[in-house]
Amino acid sequence: MDKSQAERELLSVIIAESLRDEIVTVGALADRAARHGFGLLMIVLSLPAMFPVLPPGLPALVGLLFVIVATQMLIGLERPWLPGGVRRYTLSARAKQILQQRGIPFLRRVEKFARPRQLWIPDAISTRVVAVALFLLGVVLFSPLPFFHTIPALTVMILGFGLVNRDGFLLVGGLALSAGVVAGGVIGAEKLIALLEWFFRRL
Repeated sequence: MDKSQAERELLSVIIAESLRDEIVTVGALADRAARHGFGLLMIVLSLPAMFPVLPPGLPALVGLLFVIVATQMLIGLERPWLPGGVRRYTLSARAKQILQQRGIPFLRRVEKFARPRQLWIPDAISTRVVAVALFLLGVVLFSPLPFFHTIPALTVMILGFGLVNRDGFLLVGGLALSAGVVAGGVIGAEKLIALLEWFFRRL
């Protein structure tokens, strides 16, 4: 593989090329990323939830997509599949601008850090362990905790880069962070529910 071919396979380049189109759909982005495996698709799907303020319901939609992709990884599909309604979703001009100004530069910084680092377990096993973590992080995104969605999204992005680059350091770090995020999400949701119950009893 020559240098120019390797550069074209970077996610930042794939997204930059996609954003040149007048109309950009989730399906078009996913198809270009999916040619390089589930890892790149995980990174693409995590990008929308990386921003602190999101439209209502978007974190839950991203969480649902994480669950769908994780299920496909667990059953051993070679290429990811997304529902038709999700594939047809068109990115707004504002979303494209945010990806160009913030998302792509961020990806380029991470791409400079990620590199192959051996993880001494078979790829099939590591992929399924990542799939379990992705599934749980997707469920966490259904949590009512405000502004919490950025942490699971960042964790999924780390795991995605670990898969793409066969980077054992990022995979182990992402899995450890996943355990903390899931535990924090459960505890936080329980405390929020308890607080709401206390509040309504006082009314």
